[in-house]
Amino acid sequence: MAKETPAATPTVLAFDPSKVKVVRNVTIPLLKMADGDTVHVTFKGEIFKGKELKTSKEGEAKMAAADLANVVDLTDGGLKQIIVNAVLKSTMEEEYPKAAYVGKSFRITRAGKEGKRYKTYTIDEIAL
Repeated sequence: MAKETPAATPTVLAFDPSKVKVVRNVTIPLLKMADGDTVHVTFKGEIFKGKELKTSKEGEAKMAAADLANVVDLTDGGLKQIIVNAVLKSTMEEEYPKAAYVGKSFRITRAGKEGKRYKTYTIDEIAL
């Protein structure tokens, strides 16, 4: 009778996702704001121009690049991007020259004006 050899035990790699260190965020989710929404964020960098968007229809003009900002959403601690419209951008740049808003935390509420295209914002700097 042939001698049985024990089956090889598979090697199991011990991977602990909680010990992973993120080297770089390749994609950052968008934190959308609708009229009446309030967000609590910390600015991680300066407001910057996003990519110019191509249209899917021939002959149609390209959409202008949106102004964006990388922020930490204080409700979940996640890195997000917000679209910074002209009103929000001018207010932040006026009140915080030379990008002094970076590293600071804010409560931002977006409001629509009846019959107007533009949006208004209530912006409060907050202490954590």
